[in-house]
Amino acid sequence: MSQISVPGKERAVSGARSVVLTCLAITILDGVDLIMFGAVLPTLLELEQWGITTASAGLIGSLSLFGMMAGAMLAGYITDRIGRRPVVLACIVSFSVFTGLCAIAPNLEMFGLFRLLAGLGFGGALPTLIALTQEYVKVDRRQFYNGVIQTGFPIGGCVVAIAAIFMIPAFGWKSMFAVGGLLGVVLFVIAYRNLPESIAFLASKGRHDEARELAQHYSIDAGAESGMALDKSTSGSTGSSSGLRLLFAPGYRIATVMFPLITFFGLLVSYGMNTWIPQMLRSSGYDLGSALTFLLAFNIGSGFGMVVITGLADRLGSRPVISVSFVFGALAVSALTLQPAQALVFGLVLLIGFCASSTTGVYGFVGVFYPAAARGTALGLAVGLGRLGGVCGPVLTGMIMSSALGADWAFYAFAFAGVAAAVLVSLVPRKNKTVSETDVSVEKAAEPA
Repeated sequence: MSQISVPGKERAVSGARSVVLTCLAITILDGVDLIMFGAVLPTLLELEQWGITTASAGLIGSLSLFGMMAGAMLAGYITDRIGRRPVVLACIVSFSVFTGLCAIAPNLEMFGLFRLLAGLGFGGALPTLIALTQEYVKVDRRQFYNGVIQTGFPIGGCVVAIAAIFMIPAFGWKSMFAVGGLLGVVLFVIAYRNLPESIAFLASKGRHDEARELAQHYSIDAGAESGMALDKSTSGSTGSSSGLRLLFAPGYRIATVMFPLITFFGLLVSYGMNTWIPQMLRSSGYDLGSALTFLLAFNIGSGFGMVVITGLADRLGSRPVISVSFVFGALAVSALTLQPAQALVFGLVLLIGFCASSTTGVYGFVGVFYPAAARGTALGLAVGLGRLGGVCGPVLTGMIMSSALGADWAFYAFAFAGVAAAVLVSLVPRKNKTVSETDVSVEKAAEPA
């Protein structure tokens, strides 16, 4: 049996800190790659590069999103079978190589193909990173650190926006993709050296010596799920069902259907608002400069919401915190139809962005709901199928905005999506604790003394 190498053997580091920081770095690059096309699109259209039009640009954007959907579901399933570490490294290679190749694409067709293949990589990274993070941190902080690593997406988006201001005029749009590919190479080296395999995964596969070696090297906390999995393997009680079978076992099957629906509605709001909020507010009588400020407010609120909502979910429970957050977001969106003063609108949009990050909490909810053996697969389905909401949100909003209904009904549509997500979250069934002994042991350890 092949032995997994222990990265960074020169010195021991905190396992949780190493995993969280490395996963955060990966999601930052993920965020960079995700926003890259949008940052260079105005330049591509202005230059009429390869004869690109708004229609073909929309198709390329859709190809990237569909790549993310497929990547999330495929990687989520594979990571439960071969481990977290090789899947993360493969995803980094994918989005680094194909992002770099975009800089030398000979035509629009190849550029679109490279964006599709890059999407497979940065779509597949997220469910694997969430699963790995939640297995290394303390069980009562799993939601919070899930939120921490996902702040990499807005951070990466800000990095791209700032870099594009200086790099595109000086070096051209291709420089953005070239630098993105080079950063991916650097990140691969860092991840290869610092990112460990999941101890829970190793224990479940009977690779106990490797699991103990990693636990000792990374000083795994006994309150982390990995530490509990190691104790369980030592006692000889490591049996578990396969990921796919667990998803549809009694106590899980209803949630397996509901979680993708929740993320669908959550991402419909997030992507729809991110795409259309400047134009929606402009059509409501606010000037364009203010509308762009509101877009900034939405993303600032989203960044704060990622860590606050997930932190509260650890303390108060995922159901009440996420449900209330979706409801408050729906109320704030509805209030925009009253055309309040500009200062109040800024606060409302900040709140909407904050609440729209509830989807981050949903991902964490999925992670803590399922045992390690099914976590990657469950997250892959929730993230991947939920991306359909990210596709539908901008399209649906555009249809409403171009009709006689106008901006108010677009706001109502977002409010409906928020309420629907809140209802679905509240209806996620309580787990049947007899389904998974591993899950039971983790839940008991997380209960307050």
